[in-house]
Amino acid sequence: MKRGWQWPVLITLALAFTVGVNVVMLLAAGSDPNGTVVEPDYYRKAVEWDRTMERRAASAALGWTATATLGAMDAAGDRKRALVVALRDTAGAAISDAEVSATLIHNREASTPIALTLRADGGGRYVVDGALVHAGQWEVRIVARRGSERFETWLRVEAP
Repeated sequence: MKRGWQWPVLITLALAFTVGVNVVMLLAAGSDPNGTVVEPDYYRKAVEWDRTMERRAASAALGWTATATLGAMDAAGDRKRALVVALRDTAGAAISDAEVSATLIHNREASTPIALTLRADGGGRYVVDGALVHAGQWEVRIVARRGSERFETWLRVEAP
């Protein structure tokens, strides 16, 4: 046998191993329902980007602020948590007469957003019970309407 024959074989084996590992990783990512999550109807959202930026500018001009909290489990171990959104105007006064909705997206389960309508709880607070079933990092997309005014914001909230 000729001297140095093992080098082409070793290189071929190394390349085959690399391809094999990549195929295994591709199959693992493809079997996870959240492994290839993209924003629903992302093309429409891209086409409407200018309108989205106009709505964000209008929200900023309103001067409203929103905070969101996700409640902890209760003493009975109920895994359902409440979402509480507090709205304030530019002067810091509570906004109590708005219609508020929210979309919740968990980082681990981005393929299943949760759309909610919140009820007024007084003092600028809006709540919905049983919104979440587990802890972790959530994106909360809030839309508040009062008459012709529309306010929207996106928040990151940690559920205990």
